[in-house]
Amino acid sequence: MTPLKTALFNTHEASGSKLVEFAGHMLPIWFQGIKEEHLAVRNDAGIFDISHMGVFRIIGENSLAFLQKFNCNDAEKTAGQKMVYSMILNHEGGIKDDVMMGALETDHLLVVNSANKAKLLAWFASEGTEGVELVDLNKDNAFLAVQGPKALETFKTATGMDFSDTPRFSVFETTVLGVQCIVMRTGYTGEDGFEIVIPNAQAPELWKMCLDAGITPCGLGARDSLRIEAGLPLYGQEFDETVNPYMTRYKWVVKLDTEFLGKSALESLKEQPSKRVTVGVELLERGIPRSHYEIAEGGEITSGGFCPSLDKAIAMASVRPELGEIGTKITVKKGQKEWAAQVVKVPFN
Repeated sequence: MTPLKTALFNTHEASGSKLVEFAGHMLPIWFQGIKEEHLAVRNDAGIFDISHMGVFRIIGENSLAFLQKFNCNDAEKTAGQKMVYSMILNHEGGIKDDVMMGALETDHLLVVNSANKAKLLAWFASEGTEGVELVDLNKDNAFLAVQGPKALETFKTATGMDFSDTPRFSVFETTVLGVQCIVMRTGYTGEDGFEIVIPNAQAPELWKMCLDAGITPCGLGARDSLRIEAGLPLYGQEFDETVNPYMTRYKWVVKLDTEFLGKSALESLKEQPSKRVTVGVELLERGIPRSHYEIAEGGEITSGGFCPSLDKAIAMASVRPELGEIGTKITVKKGQKEWAAQVVKVPFN
């Protein structure tokens, strides 16, 4: 299948960025370099094209009930225009996707991983979507993320828009460049900032305004290193349908006092000892841990790489519960190559 091009593809290509196929889209992996972009977000502000992420507007009288049916977290928490982290499960309690759900004034939002978009639409259809309409916002809109300690300040310089009085994890509609946009005070970097859904026609102009104001363009490489450093999971690496929420660092996302698909399975799983726990790992010698490297004592690396902020190699891993205590010495392996490592706290920064 030919990869999709975002509204910013021509802009990215003209900038000389390194473009790769990711989740069915052509996206920049870096502009000037992963280290430079990573540090720009940690110390200043960066902007990402995240138009590969799936964004649905859920319209209809049953929109809240729809969210609750498919989410193991409490959908009522979205009241007051808030975004809430959640998981969508299969009937056995396995994670179909980890998502963000939110409430606008009259409708609801669901942000999903691009690779799971078609799978989720089929799941929704098979389980019933009565009383709701799912509007795919990706068809006519770009999705951008502005992140970093100076993200709000520099975006105000670029556009005159001031989001500093809006709380973290809020969501609202506003006018940017004369068009209606959806702004979420969320992110995937461990920094302050926001994500914005903006019509395709205005996306290149907004991107340019941000760069002109000094916001650094950032690619998928920095997004990955930033989220690993912050201890944030990536579906397909930390999660898949063989993993249930009780095997993750996000057990708190399960609210058994609500009704959702997969609840009965989780009620049973909660009483069983987990076979795996997720931990942070730091190499104690030179090397770079990568996904699927083995933990000799039992487990594997799920995500890993070099951390520019900390100047060290770090990873997240799924291991046997007895290896989960901070300070536990372990061995990371790839074939005949071995590295000494230890379990550390997450997030790493």
